[in-house]
Amino acid sequence: MADLALTCAIKDYDHIAPLRAGDVKPEGVALSFDFGPDVLNRVVNLPDVQVGELSFGRYLIRVASGDRSIVGLPIFTTCLFRQRCFYVGQASRLQALADLAGTRIGTNEWPATGNTWARAALREQGVDLASIAWSVGTVDGPSPGSVKDPLPAHVRPAPAGRSLREMLLAGELDALMIAYPPEGFYRPDSAIRRLIPDWVGAEKAYLARVGYIPAHHVMGIKRSLVEQQPWVVKSLFDAFDRSKRLWQEGRLKLTDTTPWILAEIEEARTLVGEDWQPYGVVPNRAVIAALCQEQYAQGLVEKPLDPAAAFADFERIVPGV
Repeated sequence: MADLALTCAIKDYDHIAPLRAGDVKPEGVALSFDFGPDVLNRVVNLPDVQVGELSFGRYLIRVASGDRSIVGLPIFTTCLFRQRCFYVGQASRLQALADLAGTRIGTNEWPATGNTWARAALREQGVDLASIAWSVGTVDGPSPGSVKDPLPAHVRPAPAGRSLREMLLAGELDALMIAYPPEGFYRPDSAIRRLIPDWVGAEKAYLARVGYIPAHHVMGIKRSLVEQQPWVVKSLFDAFDRSKRLWQEGRLKLTDTTPWILAEIEEARTLVGEDWQPYGVVPNRAVIAALCQEQYAQGLVEKPLDPAAAFADFERIVPGV
């Protein structure tokens, strides 16, 4: 019997390189990749994409609302800290998350997983999120003046035609909370800096306190496919896990990325362990529970989602992982 042909929409990560190159092959599946635009929504919106990367936070919101059309796989494709994601003007006196209480902050998307984790970091430092005047808009380009997602009462769309970066530089915002640095950040004469001067130290201290690296993205399969071919769940999970582990084995040889990348990898292995991006439910129970709790605390869901429900379908097919 011919292998089942599946297209997977995902970002082009290093840890899927063995899969992409054919060094790892999912059993019974002929897997191709779609690296097209709007990748996090393709498995949800496109009928010909059966497997794909998802926003972890938006996936949990779907589950909490009763939408089970996508079966989540605990393949955490992106895990990052968020202390690095706050930006202020060079002359700003703000230097810590606790300083942001009562300020004006611009952000690019409200329910996004990364921004949920960033607000969790603020709450962890005692900041009342409702004390902040939030603006949601476009970082570098003109904002549309409206957003598609529901917003809390203390959150407003940024003015139409204005970018968040422009508003920060004009003194209309005190800080930005965004995933990637704004335009011009890396220029020698940049007018914008990170809020926390020692953001690496702040992230290591956060790790020591909470015990996990926040997870941002997961993988999902359309339920219709799972009901027809349930074996695909384990096949894909095992293949992605083998791909990641094969990539991990080669990391200590990636010494040409930066002059000191080896020292960084060795330190990370000391702080977090050899696998700082584990897949599966069992090693990620704390991070799953934390995100479920934060979504409720931040008003993103009406009632708290039981963390056990997040990957219940996966666990029925692949228990104990």
